Amino acid sequence: MKTGQGLPLSFIVIAAISALVLILVIAFTVGGLGGFFRQILQPAPEESSTVQSSCRTFCDQLVTVATAAQFRGSTYCTKTFAIDLNDDGSVNTDPAKGKVEAGLNCWGSDIGSECTVQTTGGLVLTAGQNGAPGNCTVSP
Repeated sequence: MKTGQGLPLSFIVIAAISALVLILVIAFTVGGLGGFFRQILQPAPEESSTVQSSCRTFCDQLVTVATAAQFRGSTYCTKTFAIDLNDDGSVNTDPAKGKVEAGLNCWGSDIGSECTVQTTGGLVLTAGQNGAPGNCTVSP
C-alpha cells in the first residue's frame, strides 16, 4: 500500500494559529480592534435610576451601624459608579474633556442619594447633598 506525501498535521495547525495571530496584530495596529479593546477596558455606564436604587439599598443596610467610623467605611460611602451623564454612549474619565462620569459616589451631587441613619447609641448620622455635600463625612 502506497502512502501519499503531505504536510504533517502539526505544521497545518501551527500555520493556522500564526495566521490568526497575524490578523489580530494587523487589526489592532490599524485601529479596528483598538477601539474595541478600549471599550472593553472602560467601565460600563450604569443607569442612573439603578444606581440610586442601589444607594438606597446600601443606606437601608446601615440600620445596625454603631459608630460614625462604621458609617464612613460602609458600602454607601465607599462604592463608586460610572454613569453616562451626558448620554453620549461613553463614560468620560478625563477631566480635560469635561465632567468626569466615573468614580461617582452615592452621596455626591451627581447621584444625590442622601442617607440618614441612627446609630445604636442614638446618634443620628446624615450624609448626602443636604447633610454633608462633597464627601461622606457625617453631620449629627
